[in-house]
Amino acid sequence: MSRLNNAIIAIATLAAGYFLSHCIFSAQTFFADVIAFTMAISVGNIHNDLLDIETDKLNRPNRPLPSGKISIKATKLSILILSISSLLPAFLKEVQSITHLIFYTLLLALLFVYNKYAKQIPFLKNLTVAFLCTTPLIRIMLYDSAHISPLIFPIIFAFLYTLSREIQKDLEDITGDKAANILTLPILVGEKKASTLASFQIIFALFLLPLPVLLKWHSSLFLLALILLIPLSIWIIFNLNKKDYTKARTLTKIAMILGIVFLILSETFS
Repeated sequence: MSRLNNAIIAIATLAAGYFLSHCIFSAQTFFADVIAFTMAISVGNIHNDLLDIETDKLNRPNRPLPSGKISIKATKLSILILSISSLLPAFLKEVQSITHLIFYTLLLALLFVYNKYAKQIPFLKNLTVAFLCTTPLIRIMLYDSAHISPLIFPIIFAFLYTLSREIQKDLEDITGDKAANILTLPILVGEKKASTLASFQIIFALFLLPLPVLLKWHSSLFLLALILLIPLSIWIIFNLNKKDYTKARTLTKIAMILGIVFLILSETFS
């Protein structure tokens, strides 16, 4: 229910943010963020399952809650314990307590609001998920020692690619969502318009790639990413036009990973 693979992605993004920003940190501060993000993401996923229990009884009856393997009482207790656990690292000696408490309280609140309300609203749902994926990098910006400018483009890049990927996911699920009377962006505006918007996010992110180099936020070595990202982006758009949304979504994930890798490499060898 915790879906720890999501936490692993957040931790990897966090580590990349520490590196790109040249942030001065200790083992305690890194440990505090790792624990807090892992607990908060687990809360978000478990709370989502709790709210979706009636739907899952029909669509996913083998999941822990609808199958009765875990009780509702135990689920609510785990949400409370994990929420508190995400805030407790604030009291470690080398952690900025107030900043930690405010950031992760707001993150938990956003996760609850997303699950309860935003998830039901087309496009706002996609925007919220895209923003949530940037929160590890935003967390780094709150450290006094962090250089903010190297984090601005990775945040924009991650937001645009995640937004495109989320729209692609809705396109992939359009048949099931229609059957379940779930209103998503492709159902609201039409499959073609939603696919065009997903393609636009990829193209826009690609055109922005030279910007951090021109602004001297990143080394010119970062432009080498275009050698791989241009054909990969064309392939993504080709698959969107073919309505092969599963492949397009997989390629978008690869493009995101490549973008972050090239940012790290350009920073390493600059």
